[in-house]
Amino acid sequence: MTKFPSKEELELVQKELDKGPASRPLPKNAPPVDRAKYRLCEKFVIYKNTHQISQKELAKKIGIDEALMSKILRYHFDEFTADRLIKYLNEIYPEVDVKIDVA
Repeated sequence: MTKFPSKEELELVQKELDKGPASRPLPKNAPPVDRAKYRLCEKFVIYKNTHQISQKELAKKIGIDEALMSKILRYHFDEFTADRLIKYLNEIYPEVDVKIDVA
């Protein structure tokens, strides 16, 4: 019989994952747009951790609801366009400058 972790154990694991850099790995064959959106999400996680603020506080600062912020912080970017993520990022980094590298 398989024993599942307790709710408390799962919450501890989630807290560790939330510290970043990512709670959802990026597939090796991810298309360029997904790689860009992944890197944008990473900036939100870094900001949250650096400023030691909650997900709720970050959502309020950006002007979105906490459910959307949760998706960004967990790298569930499928429903976001790159420009939408950049718009949100601009709320916390007013001088944001997005650069594209060609490998």
